[in-house]
Amino acid sequence: MSSSSLLTPVITKTKGIRGVIKQKPEDFIVGEISQDFEILDPRGENFKLEGKKGLFTHFVLIKNNIDTSAALDWIAKIWGIPRKNIGIAGSKDKKALTAQRVSVWGIKEQLEKGKIQEINTPKIKTKSLCLQLKELRLGNLWGNFFEITIRNIPLDKDTIRGRIKEKFREIESSGTLLNGFGLQRFGDVRPITHLVGEKLLLGDFKAAIREYVGRTFEKETKSAIQSRKIYWENEDIQESLKKLPNYLQIERQLLTGLLRTKNDYEQVFFSLPGQLRKLFIHAYQSYLFNKYLTIRYTEYSNDLLIPVEGERIGNDEVYAPMIGSKVQLTGKVKEIYERILEDETVSINDFSKPLSRKLGGTGTLRPIRMRPEKLKLIDVFPDEFNEGKNKARISFELRKGSYATELLREIMKH
Repeated sequence: MSSSSLLTPVITKTKGIRGVIKQKPEDFIVGEISQDFEILDPRGENFKLEGKKGLFTHFVLIKNNIDTSAALDWIAKIWGIPRKNIGIAGSKDKKALTAQRVSVWGIKEQLEKGKIQEINTPKIKTKSLCLQLKELRLGNLWGNFFEITIRNIPLDKDTIRGRIKEKFREIESSGTLLNGFGLQRFGDVRPITHLVGEKLLLGDFKAAIREYVGRTFEKETKSAIQSRKIYWENEDIQESLKKLPNYLQIERQLLTGLLRTKNDYEQVFFSLPGQLRKLFIHAYQSYLFNKYLTIRYTEYSNDLLIPVEGERIGNDEVYAPMIGSKVQLTGKVKEIYERILEDETVSINDFSKPLSRKLGGTGTLRPIRMRPEKLKLIDVFPDEFNEGKNKARISFELRKGSYATELLREIMKH
């Protein structure tokens, strides 16, 4: 399955500027925006975290070129705390410079005694530790601020400026960007999280772990590919562990767990942190939603302001269901999902099984359009990394659940 087949179509008419993103992590700056509209800029040093004093420790996590789950694993290890005690409002891109608020339960006493110190490494920094009343949970944010550099653009400066400004005008006037899930929902380097989720919905924990640990992609390092191939082809756990790079912490946890439990795949899977376990089912739901949105837009209606039968309206937005145990499918929505599932191994009934609910597959409603705010072209410059090419720096804000890479696909499309 190609990466492009996981995504929704590009729909704006203005010509794109082409180019590449994330040539270096600092090209992709992400700052979380709290529900109180506080922007956490990862280039900052000190942050004033609003809230009443309580038993939870809050801090700002600044990370560079490491995914959120891996960063939290390291923090848990360094501070000697259970990983499950850490809460976040949302994950951030891996190859990026990002800032987000984090909560931790159970270290108040150690913090007050000075036994918990800020972490300051090239990849992870923890800033502005303080005590707060509430735990952070997924969704406890307004959205994210982005400042992004697009490099290797094969156009002159005036053409780049003109196309970006025209693109912004088109987006702001139409308000019709599809609110699809970006590739990072499925994995930038290894787009397999939805495949794992599919196996879990079917109750096949062995196949799910096999997908996560063993499936290879050419963008990975040689040692990672070797380790995965050994497990995929021979299920030789010990030999796979010998080749496995240290940074693949989840894979290591799964393999060592299989050794310890003598291949109790279900037990090993449920030893993973709850947020990570739910990620796989959510990724499969996201994959189905992208397919839904594509068919809905291209075959049923390209008007994102008027619902088709089975969609709902709220807060001046049209919402479509992400399939799950607590979501009822009716009308054209049900018709589209039934068409999609004809080509899948999973059925609608699989989402109603106890296992699906246990894994977080309850479903939800999601806006079908994306509304970027504060779109700004900062400027266009010569690209010091790509001779003879230019780079453009832009900034914008997105509400939670929308993906910057989907907006960037519209801006960069050929």
